[in-house]
Amino acid sequence: MIDIHIRKAVANDATAIADIYNHHIEIGGSTFDTQAWASIDVGKLIEKPTPNAWFVAESEHMILGWSATRPHSKRHGYRYTCETAIYLHPNSTGRGIGDLLQQQIEEHCRQVGLHHAVAKIISDNRRSISFHQRHGYEIVGVQKEIGRMQDRWCDVTIMQRIFH
Repeated sequence: MIDIHIRKAVANDATAIADIYNHHIEIGGSTFDTQAWASIDVGKLIEKPTPNAWFVAESEHMILGWSATRPHSKRHGYRYTCETAIYLHPNSTGRGIGDLLQQQIEEHCRQVGLHHAVAKIISDNRRSISFHQRHGYEIVGVQKEIGRMQDRWCDVTIMQRIFH
């Protein structure tokens, strides 16, 4: 078993974070993005203030995955709500790394006083939906044919987690 360390992301992690996300853009199925992320833009996202937060899973100086929170909306009434994301390097799935990153997100949410987390998942991504359910998220709805990917309409499953 390799030693995996979860830590707050820093600007030097931007290239690895972008590479992981860009892989998911390329293979499809987990994001509607079609434009590759540039590491300079990811570096700017990492530096945004709370409730934004970026974490990486690292082992032997290699980034295995990342997780992030961002505001759900700029509207004041949503100030205690965030949207979450987790992406893993393709060689890092099935090893519990996502669980460690999710636990860090949950800890962050509680520490900064966030009450509600939202995950928006392409409905065909059953693995991600099951993952979130294991971490206490519940399905609150499905937006039918809200996005278009690979020449077909896709549904998005909306999930939520309330922190008490």
